[in-house]
Amino acid sequence: MRFMKIFFTILLATLINGCSKSDGVLTPNQRTENLLKSQVWKLTETRIDGMVTNLYDGLTLSFGSKIYSSVNGGTIWPTSGTWTLVDNNGDLILRDNFLSIEIVSADSSQLVLTFTWGSTTYDKGRTGSLKGFYRMTFLSKK
Repeated sequence: MRFMKIFFTILLATLINGCSKSDGVLTPNQRTENLLKSQVWKLTETRIDGMVTNLYDGLTLSFGSKIYSSVNGGTIWPTSGTWTLVDNNGDLILRDNFLSIEIVSADSSQLVLTFTWGSTTYDKGRTGSLKGFYRMTFLSKK
Protein backbone atom coordinates (compact mmCIF):
# COMPACT_ATOMS: atom_id res chain seq x y z
CA MET A 1 0.00 0.00 0.00
CA ARG A 2 2.81 2.37 0.89
CA PHE A 3 4.44 1.60 -2.48
CA MET A 4 1.22 2.59 -4.29
CA LYS A 5 1.05 5.94 -2.44
CA ILE A 6 4.65 6.72 -3.36
CA PHE A 7 4.07 5.61 -6.95
CA PHE A 8 0.94 7.82 -7.37
CA THR A 9 2.66 10.77 -5.66
CA ILE A 10 5.58 10.55 -8.08
CA LEU A 11 3.21 10.08 -11.02
CA LEU A 12 1.13 13.11 -10.01
CA ALA A 13 4.23 15.27 -9.52
CA THR A 14 5.52 14.25 -12.95
CA LEU A 15 2.19 15.07 -14.63
CA ILE A 16 1.91 18.46 -12.94
CA ASN A 17 5.49 19.33 -13.86
CA GLY A 18 4.97 18.21 -17.47
CA CYS A 19 1.80 20.26 -17.94
CA SER A 20 3.32 23.70 -17.53
CA LYS A 21 1.27 26.32 -19.38
CA SER A 22 4.31 27.80 -21.08
CA ASP A 23 5.39 24.51 -22.68
CA GLY A 24 4.46 24.49 -26.36
CA VAL A 25 1.76 27.15 -26.10
CA LEU A 26 2.17 29.88 -28.71
CA THR A 27 1.09 33.46 -28.15
CA PRO A 28 -1.46 34.93 -30.59
CA ASN A 29 1.36 36.88 -32.26
CA GLN A 30 3.46 33.74 -32.69
CA ARG A 31 0.49 31.83 -34.16
CA THR A 32 -0.25 34.66 -36.61
CA GLU A 33 3.37 35.03 -37.66
CA ASN A 34 3.71 31.28 -38.21
CA LEU A 35 0.52 31.25 -40.26
CA LEU A 36 1.53 34.22 -42.43
CA LYS A 37 4.98 32.73 -43.08
CA SER A 38 3.68 29.26 -43.89
CA GLN A 39 1.91 30.22 -47.13
CA VAL A 40 2.20 32.23 -50.31
CA TRP A 41 -1.01 34.23 -50.43
CA LYS A 42 -2.79 34.88 -53.75
CA LEU A 43 -5.33 37.70 -53.96
CA THR A 44 -8.83 36.56 -54.87
CA GLU A 45 -10.84 39.71 -54.22
CA THR A 46 -10.31 43.39 -53.50
CA ARG A 47 -13.05 45.71 -52.31
CA ILE A 48 -12.50 49.43 -52.00
CA ASP A 49 -15.26 51.14 -50.04
CA GLY A 50 -17.37 48.03 -50.65
CA MET A 51 -16.94 47.98 -54.42
CA VAL A 52 -15.14 45.06 -56.11
CA THR A 53 -12.15 46.07 -58.23
CA ASN A 54 -9.65 44.20 -60.39
CA LEU A 55 -6.94 46.83 -59.85
CA TYR A 56 -4.67 44.37 -57.99
CA ASP A 57 -5.39 41.13 -59.87
CA GLY A 58 -2.33 38.89 -59.84
CA LEU A 59 -1.12 40.11 -56.43
CA THR A 60 0.69 37.55 -54.30
CA LEU A 61 2.19 38.09 -50.85
CA SER A 62 4.91 36.20 -49.04
CA PHE A 63 5.83 36.85 -45.42
CA GLY A 64 9.12 36.06 -43.72
CA SER A 65 10.43 36.93 -40.29
CA LYS A 66 9.57 40.63 -40.19
CA ILE A 67 9.89 41.03 -43.99
CA TYR A 68 7.39 40.66 -46.80
CA SER A 69 7.53 40.54 -50.56
CA SER A 70 4.86 41.00 -53.19
CA VAL A 71 4.32 40.44 -56.88
CA ASN A 72 1.96 42.83 -58.73
CA GLY A 73 1.32 44.81 -55.54
CA GLY A 74 1.64 48.23 -57.12
CA THR A 75 1.62 51.16 -54.72
CA ILE A 76 -0.47 49.35 -52.11
CA TRP A 77 1.99 46.47 -51.61
CA PRO A 78 5.54 47.50 -52.56
CA THR A 79 7.83 44.77 -53.87
CA SER A 80 9.33 44.31 -50.40
CA GLY A 81 9.35 45.82 -46.95
CA THR A 82 9.20 45.10 -43.27
CA TRP A 83 6.29 44.38 -40.97
CA THR A 84 5.58 43.75 -37.32
CA LEU A 85 2.62 42.71 -35.19
CA VAL A 86 1.82 45.65 -32.93
CA ASP A 87 -0.60 44.25 -30.40
CA ASN A 88 -0.70 41.08 -28.37
CA ASN A 89 -3.79 39.73 -30.18
CA GLY A 90 -2.02 38.79 -33.41
CA ASP A 91 -4.44 40.82 -35.51
CA LEU A 92 -2.72 44.13 -36.32
CA ILE A 93 0.23 44.55 -38.69
CA LEU A 94 2.27 47.73 -38.95
CA ARG A 95 4.30 48.03 -42.14
CA ASP A 96 7.50 50.03 -42.52
CA ASN A 97 5.55 52.78 -44.32
CA PHE A 98 3.37 53.14 -41.18
CA LEU A 99 0.34 51.53 -42.82
CA SER A 100 -1.73 49.78 -40.17
CA ILE A 101 -3.39 46.59 -41.48
CA GLU A 102 -6.03 44.63 -39.59
CA ILE A 103 -6.12 40.86 -39.93
CA VAL A 104 -9.87 40.22 -40.05
CA SER A 105 -9.48 36.47 -40.36
CA ALA A 106 -6.66 34.05 -40.98
CA ASP A 107 -6.36 30.30 -41.25
CA SER A 108 -4.31 27.88 -43.33
CA SER A 109 -6.38 28.50 -46.47
CA GLN A 110 -7.64 32.10 -46.32
CA LEU A 111 -6.38 35.51 -45.19
CA VAL A 112 -8.56 38.64 -45.03
CA LEU A 113 -6.93 42.03 -44.49
CA THR A 114 -8.42 45.52 -44.16
CA PHE A 115 -6.81 48.96 -44.12
CA THR A 116 -7.45 52.53 -45.16
CA TRP A 117 -5.36 53.92 -48.01
CA GLY A 118 -5.06 57.70 -47.97
CA SER A 119 -4.47 58.76 -51.58
CA THR A 120 -5.10 57.99 -55.22
CA THR A 121 -1.86 57.59 -57.17
CA TYR A 122 -1.16 57.30 -60.87
CA ASP A 123 1.46 55.12 -62.50
CA LYS A 124 2.31 55.58 -66.19
CA GLY A 125 -1.10 57.03 -66.99
CA ARG A 126 -2.97 54.31 -65.07
CA THR A 127 -4.43 54.39 -61.63
CA GLY A 128 -1.93 52.79 -59.26
CA SER A 129 -4.04 53.03 -56.14
CA LEU A 130 -7.38 54.41 -55.06
CA LYS A 131 -8.11 56.24 -51.85
CA GLY A 132 -10.49 54.36 -49.54
CA PHE A 133 -11.17 51.47 -47.20
CA TYR A 134 -9.69 48.24 -48.55
CA ARG A 135 -10.75 44.67 -47.87
CA MET A 136 -8.41 42.15 -49.53
CA THR A 137 -9.09 38.42 -49.50
CA PHE A 138 -6.26 35.99 -50.19
CA LEU A 139 -6.19 32.23 -50.59
CA SER A 140 -3.26 29.98 -49.94
CA LYS A 141 -1.40 29.45 -53.20
CA LYS A 142 -0.72 25.76 -53.55
